Amino acid sequence: MKKFIVILVLVLLTLGGIILYNNQFDMKIETEQVKTRTGSLAVEYAMPKKQSDKPGLVLFVHGDGPANKNSDTGYYPAWETLAQENYISISWDKAGVGESTGNWLKQDMTDRAKEVDEVLEWALANLDIDPEKVGVWGASQGGWVISKVLNQNEDVKFAIGVAPAVNWMRQGRYNAIADMTDQGVSQEDIDKELNRQDKVNAFLETNGYDSYLASHLDEDPLAKDRWDFIYKNMSLDNSDELKEIRKPYYLIIGDHDINVDTEETERIYQDLIPEQYLTVFNIKNATHRMVKPRHQRDNLLTVVESIFNPREIFAPEYFKALKECVR
Repeated sequence: MKKFIVILVLVLLTLGGIILYNNQFDMKIETEQVKTRTGSLAVEYAMPKKQSDKPGLVLFVHGDGPANKNSDTGYYPAWETLAQENYISISWDKAGVGESTGNWLKQDMTDRAKEVDEVLEWALANLDIDPEKVGVWGASQGGWVISKVLNQNEDVKFAIGVAPAVNWMRQGRYNAIADMTDQGVSQEDIDKELNRQDKVNAFLETNGYDSYLASHLDEDPLAKDRWDFIYKNMSLDNSDELKEIRKPYYLIIGDHDINVDTEETERIYQDLIPEQYLTVFNIKNATHRMVKPRHQRDNLLTVVESIFNPREIFAPEYFKALKECVR
């Protein structure tokens, strides 16, 4: 019995050591509360541990949902990669999330772009940054934000778009079909679900929330604030923004993305952004979140791998692409 306990303790200590080692990142984390014109944002940034000269800066802009400043530490592997290239990475709790004031569901993409401007203004005033190496990174819905920032903010020199869509409604349609197909749903049931979504969208187009509730189309109906958020943003299409881009834009897309039609994104970006400003990275074996296909849907394996080695859940080419974006 004693021998078994000793072995068990050694195994647990070994596992604990592996987890501790693999969750140490080569960067220094700092936090700050940044005052804005409408409240305050809880900011977190990762500093390179070694700096040979002034570091650059990349502002990370979240996709959809109530994201916190480091995306539940999911940003750390990317931040470490950029820190090794002498870049500071910075992000913040969305409005109303964590220690940030406000409500992200009351925002449109212009509101979110203003947040980026305000955090950047704070960073330039408080961090010793190379002003010629300032960029924005935006994932998914954040792609609509960073195209605005890139065009409108003179301090931003480049953008990195990770799995961005072009058109809100087309993206939603694609995601619905691809997600059901991935789950093996029959074509008949896919058609029924699309018909239901079309009816919901018809109510959305007229902002008929009460009529939507009375229709009982959804067993678990959309909350009013989520409804308002969709209504405010559903007409989004950033084609006009893309046409105006005259700075380096790095488009990173995965080949196993069931959220965004990456073929459409690549085609439209290539059509609308002048060739000399666009670089496209097609990442093999990568999903919408740049994780490996086995993590397309979060499961126990995702949790275990994230604990034991958070870098390994990502497609390795993603980190190589990030390095090329800032070199």
